Amino acid sequence: MLKSLLLATSLLFATGSTLAADNHAHGHGHDHSHPADAKGPHGGIVQMLAGFEAELVLADGTIRLYLLDPATDKPVATDGVQAGLLFTQGSTRKGTLILTPAGDHLLASGTAPEGADAMVSLRTKDGKSGQARFELGGHSH
Repeated sequence: MLKSLLLATSLLFATGSTLAADNHAHGHGHDHSHPADAKGPHGGIVQMLAGFEAELVLADGTIRLYLLDPATDKPVATDGVQAGLLFTQGSTRKGTLILTPAGDHLLASGTAPEGADAMVSLRTKDGKSGQARFELGGHSH
């Protein structure tokens, strides 16, 4: 457990330059860009993450991350997936959470700090990794 926690935490802080990386170049012929107000099948915010459409749902004191198959938009099993979430407001860090596998999603208890956005770092059991920013209200235009 400690090893998983350390790995997920290190994923959060590994690189600053990949925070805005474009994860849309998969070469399989269709566009996965989502408007800022796009909602997933569970009512959450959708971004591309490590080859999946990742849907972040914040409700009832829990944070759930669904990894959706881009071809079907159906959740995939999360066994062996390690993920961490960093809340930010501008350049200020507002807290971190470790998301743990819970069947068809990853789960953490907690809520987003007022005005914060979320950065999710993820590593699959087969070694694919990535980061995605979910705009919850902490950004400025």
